[in-house]
Amino acid sequence: MSTSPLRFLVVDDNADSRMLLVKTLLRKFPEASIHECQQGDHALAIARAGNLSAVIAHRTYDYDGETLVALFRRLDPILPIVLVSGYDRTERALAAGANAFLNYDEWLRIGSVVADVMASAADARAALPRPKPGAAKERTRTSPTG
Repeated sequence: MSTSPLRFLVVDDNADSRMLLVKTLLRKFPEASIHECQQGDHALAIARAGNLSAVIAHRTYDYDGETLVALFRRLDPILPIVLVSGYDRTERALAAGANAFLNYDEWLRIGSVVADVMASAADARAALPRPKPGAAKERTRTSPTG
């Protein structure tokens, strides 16, 4: 059974900070495809297209981190999202819908944090009710007289 390659989205307005996250993610997930964004609307368009394994967000010029998390969460209720910041925003990140918060001082841990939130999301997806075979569409019967 083949698995889809991992696809990450790293969103940060600072190129150096983005690079730290990307390089560290590639150490943990060397085969991953990583999209980088510094603008929120572009990041949201990528997320809207779907098929992301996780989002790692800081902030952009147009959105703060908590707003970005809330917007990503509206697009996908189970998408693994990690908010990063140089300030402790754990409470606000979780309230906005992030699965985890990581202080930038701990950037070397981003790979293991992402792995943990992806595992939790996989468990959540597995727990979702699955449609029964053959129950995809309910048919309405009409009377022959009209």
